[in-house]
Amino acid sequence: MDTQEVSAIQRRRSSKASRILSFQINTSNSQFPNLEILPKMSTKKEIAEKRIKQLHLTPGTIFMNRWSIEGMIGSGGYGQIFLAMDTKKNEVRAVKIEPKMRMEMITKRMIMEMDVMLKMQGKQHVPLVYSSGYNNEFNFIVMQLLSENTGDIRKRSPAGRLSKETVGRIVYQTVNALKDIHEMGYVHRDVKPANICFGCHQQNRHILYLLDFGLLRRFKTDAGIRKPSRPNAGFKGTERYVSVRVHEKLEQTPWDDLFSVMYSAYELVVGEVPWRHLEDVEEIHAVKKLMNELNNNGEMFKDSASVLIDFHKMLVELDPNVDPPYEKLMNCAKVMYQPKELNDLYDWDEGFKLTLSDEKD
Repeated sequence: MDTQEVSAIQRRRSSKASRILSFQINTSNSQFPNLEILPKMSTKKEIAEKRIKQLHLTPGTIFMNRWSIEGMIGSGGYGQIFLAMDTKKNEVRAVKIEPKMRMEMITKRMIMEMDVMLKMQGKQHVPLVYSSGYNNEFNFIVMQLLSENTGDIRKRSPAGRLSKETVGRIVYQTVNALKDIHEMGYVHRDVKPANICFGCHQQNRHILYLLDFGLLRRFKTDAGIRKPSRPNAGFKGTERYVSVRVHEKLEQTPWDDLFSVMYSAYELVVGEVPWRHLEDVEEIHAVKKLMNELNNNGEMFKDSASVLIDFHKMLVELDPNVDPPYEKLMNCAKVMYQPKELNDLYDWDEGFKLTLSDEKD
């Protein structure tokens, strides 16, 4: 499949796609005066659009005799996230819950997430956990409240994308976050913009947090030895962001997480990935393979995507079964965001002026 065939597929499959309503920044909510950034609580319409049949918790509920539920701020296929007030400390928290039973089977996704998040407390890019456990209906985690995710931030940009200076810093911090996870012997398996957030207070607003550890899997033993690969590891992750190897149902390694970083960065800096409007998973697989085979010389890495050429080239040349050179990858990301520093203003701090100036050039 060549570049012209890819373009033809994209034209055939292109259709109007409704975007998920992005969270809006609320800086005037007097109920939470210490917050710099606060996700907007979902309306009934938004809940319906997310295909939520019912709220697991209703506003006004005092969950586990401590957390006053204010409203839902996020949802997914497995659970819901609520804004809550800690009635003992008068501080805001995020309460993530999932039903204990799903399709008449016990759900274990959040149990894994609880375990790993507790092990990783103290790591810079992992949210603080204040409580976790279960009751008769739900598994739950009470954690640090964060701002909107980078996917929603991109949609809020007038240009529909983010600047290379901001995306470079997102890549740098995400690789650093994955380094911590991989060194503990786990692969994330669901790296994507929706699972990448920043802090919502002045002191942590430029610190990136990696979320959703429900698909984690051990790839190393406690002794640091790689586990044998399964002959058919299945497909785990989100189609848009998984690597070619995941499409081929190979055992995931840190290499696959890093390729998801690359695809996420591509979407953030360009506005969409080349397979955005494809629906057939085999066609998506084919376009991703083409991207690797073109060795960065094709149409896919022109204009704003050109900043990712070196990062992509480095990934393609790595052995998936060898520990990645995290420092080299992070240094590659540094080149993307220079002369900015990690703590300098990001696009959303500056009214997206860098992306707007790029549009005028």
